[in-house]
Amino acid sequence: MRPENTLAAFNNAIARGYDGAELDVQLSADGVVVVHHDLRLNTELTRHAGGWISGETPAIKDMSYAALQAFDIGRPDPASAYVRSHPKLMAVEGERIPTLEAVVARAKEARAPFWLFVELKTSAQADSGDPIALAEEALAVMDSYLDRTIFVGFDWRGLARVKELAPGAPCWFTTDKLQGDLKPILDGIANAKANGWFAEKTNATPENVAYARDIGLKVGAWTVNEPAEMKKLKALELSALCTDRPDLLHSLE
Repeated sequence: MRPENTLAAFNNAIARGYDGAELDVQLSADGVVVVHHDLRLNTELTRHAGGWISGETPAIKDMSYAALQAFDIGRPDPASAYVRSHPKLMAVEGERIPTLEAVVARAKEARAPFWLFVELKTSAQADSGDPIALAEEALAVMDSYLDRTIFVGFDWRGLARVKELAPGAPCWFTTDKLQGDLKPILDGIANAKANGWFAEKTNATPENVAYARDIGLKVGAWTVNEPAEMKKLKALELSALCTDRPDLLHSLE
């Protein structure tokens, strides 16, 4: 494993022949689409001037792209819970928050088709950027790569905007773990002209997957890291499995 959402991680995935990668995108203050998961700089992952940052950190949306480049995200704090939960992580010195454009450029160099699951990282939180602006800018960046792109996200406002601007752009609506009858939710996703449902792994049951397919949705599941889960979901022949352990997933093939 390489540090998440870094060019080192994407280079490693491409070199190993993986099918693709999921990444998180946000807008910087000056309108650059950057690849980063947390709405604010994460103290466990981020160093500045040689030391890990602390305290209340700035929101990505409030920082220019140039300002973001001052931070190293290649070596998480070894004392952090993040490192304990990712024991396979290999640090890479000097990694910076990349642009989406840079990731696309690298993906285009892959010998085999390399899919990008682009998560539009917005929410109702005050730290979040504008979902419509992000959707518009991310779509513009991905325009030359749409045949190997799937837009995903929990904030469906951005996905709906992508569909308005580019009806042919694949969008899978992401859901967190849900309880009860999921048919009304899946109906709503299909009625929004989505192409797929990106399900929390425990919701990807045979019954839910069959219903989603019946109403025209492709189905993917996240984040599947245990071999037993992988085997169960592979048996359903889902369109995608998102995992932190592609090595384990490939060992089952």
